[in-house]
Amino acid sequence: MNTAAVDKLTNDITLYIPIVIIFVGNIGSLLNLLTFTSKELRRNSCGWYFLMSSLFDISLINFAVITRLCSDHFGSNYQNTSRTYCKLRIYTTWTLPCISTAYLVLSSLDRCWSTSEKTRYRAFSQIKVAHRITIVPIILYCLTNSHQFFYFDLRPKCVAQPGAYSIFLSAYSIVWTSLIPQSLLLIFGLITYRNIRISRRRLAQEIQTDKKKSRTDMHLIKMTLIQVIGSTILLNIRTIYYAYSVLSPDAGKSDLQKAWENFLYQISNYFFYANFCKSFYLNTLMSNLFRQVLLKRLKFCLSKIAPENFRIHPNTTSNATVN
Repeated sequence: MNTAAVDKLTNDITLYIPIVIIFVGNIGSLLNLLTFTSKELRRNSCGWYFLMSSLFDISLINFAVITRLCSDHFGSNYQNTSRTYCKLRIYTTWTLPCISTAYLVLSSLDRCWSTSEKTRYRAFSQIKVAHRITIVPIILYCLTNSHQFFYFDLRPKCVAQPGAYSIFLSAYSIVWTSLIPQSLLLIFGLITYRNIRISRRRLAQEIQTDKKKSRTDMHLIKMTLIQVIGSTILLNIRTIYYAYSVLSPDAGKSDLQKAWENFLYQISNYFFYANFCKSFYLNTLMSNLFRQVLLKRLKFCLSKIAPENFRIHPNTTSNATVN
């Protein structure tokens, strides 16, 4: 393929893939919110973290992806004409995914606590603790990303200050917003898996003591582990490409090579955004409990619209919340 063909392919991808992400991501996030606001899940500390993550997922999709699509294909040039919007968009599109990922890290940590052999650690896996911790990722990333307000400006496009800050930003992106949270996800996920193998007898006794709560916890463990695996794969694709772009200077590259690198850059970005669309679909695929609660919530909503056609009988509701 020549340079023009690669550019045409890149242009088509940046038009159609964002539309799919916006459509699939909004449906998944809305259904996630519907499911995790049920009593069965929102009163569980891990379910609460999933709920908060879904809120920031849908915010990211409807701000970052839509504004990027408008800029790439619909003539929006506001980011390169307004200093305020330039700084605000950069800050927001960096902060929202960080906060969403942080809640996934907390859900993974919560499953570590809940499966620990030590009672003092299991005590942290409570909804009151989750409520108190909720504000921590928001404050943490709002503060640590604040440097972008000062070092992004119109030059004449909305870009970072060249020189030392650009080097810092590259390291900051790879280490602080990528490697550290992804490493924590993997570490907590592996510890949870280890705890389950070690504590099988205790977990079996807990299931017999409180079947409903324990089955909910076990399903949330399964959901957390699959989310950790999915996020590790999708987020690392962009991290690997970003590291390559930092270490590979443009000097000496042909136009065709630059065109292919731009194509791979766009692809890595959409894998990154796909990470914030995956939660609902993986949960639905992996958890029978999640599917049952989702169906119960959908029937409840439909019963409000057409009561005569979608009545929820007491025996149906109770069955949907046990398994």
